[in-house]
Amino acid sequence: MKVGLLCHSGIGGSVRIACTLASELARRGHRVHVMAHRPPVADWLKDSGVFLHTLLPPTDDGPVGLKVDWRADQQAEFRSLVADVARSERLHVLHAHYAVPFAHVAASLAREHGESGPVTVATLHGTDVSIHGRQPVQRRLLTESLGALGAVTTVSEHHARLASHLFALRETPLVIPNFIDITRFKPTQSPHRDRPRIVHVSNFRGVKDPRSLAHVFLAVRERIDAELWLVGDGPSLLALREMLSAPLAEDAVRFFGATADVAPILREADLLLMTSVVESFCVAAAEAMACGIPVVATRVGGLAEVVDNGTTGHLFPVGAHASAADAVTELLARPRLRRRVGSAARRQAARFACERIVPRYESLYLDLVDRGERDDRPVSAVAEARS
Repeated sequence: MKVGLLCHSGIGGSVRIACTLASELARRGHRVHVMAHRPPVADWLKDSGVFLHTLLPPTDDGPVGLKVDWRADQQAEFRSLVADVARSERLHVLHAHYAVPFAHVAASLAREHGESGPVTVATLHGTDVSIHGRQPVQRRLLTESLGALGAVTTVSEHHARLASHLFALRETPLVIPNFIDITRFKPTQSPHRDRPRIVHVSNFRGVKDPRSLAHVFLAVRERIDAELWLVGDGPSLLALREMLSAPLAEDAVRFFGATADVAPILREADLLLMTSVVESFCVAAAEAMACGIPVVATRVGGLAEVVDNGTTGHLFPVGAHASAADAVTELLARPRLRRRVGSAARRQAARFACERIVPRYESLYLDLVDRGERDDRPVSAVAEARS
């Protein structure tokens, strides 16, 4: 099958999932093309056999966060690139990862080419629904675009319900969870440490509520000598640095910056702490669990579908800093409990292994190609898609 994937160029969760999906599909024998404004993080597609098409070369600024504020001319130029690839490569499937602006691009091509073009899919990943989907103008545009596509998927049951409500979709989006490479994210035998390590991975935007992160960590530091490892970059990081400059946290915080490979860091940590006010899934939680690390996180969005409260970690209400600090302290102060919870987390994370989830995308693609109302190509063309 010939598949085209549209994604952003930074290191966000939607980019990582799109690139990993592309690599896995290529490994399974499909001909895969990834289209982005700039190249995504190189290592995610390195030696994958995936064909990459971009408008601009890599930036020298290092990994960047999600940028959705495309100008009209940028979107038009990207649409032209996608149309050229779809036509020249005779794509069977065009799959947009993150709705803004890619659902609009895919819908435009679907309207123009109809059944003669590739079937179109959009995966809603997170803030494309929870933030952009609540803005009146973008909400109207997304409602129109998503309605023109062959299928809409999302990453959790909670997010599917939210998207259905906001966009008045004819059908609830198909839930296909995010996935992880459990051969990379796996436990390691670390030497005993006197100072346990808490890790936090995010883009440090308001939805991650970094102020609450600081409050929880400072409360933990009053009871136990723990470190905080911060992985990522974003607009709220400077304010977080200031909060963590208090004497109580002195010499206990380490900043790793934005990095494409978080697996080595997670493997050396003891607990993941997330204080988000919005989460569609939380890839970082699944990755930490695969490394055998308990998760303490807010009970929001799809997190309850990833973390089994009381078994693989602890979920607390937004703003309940004392409850979070209690859970973190107990897990860090009781190594045997932490190992037991970590083992359960590892087993739970296996549900999200690539080999379990990627075939669900393959099945969706084949179902769409086979639908008579979406594909009037001759039988030979459908057979080619199945090969």
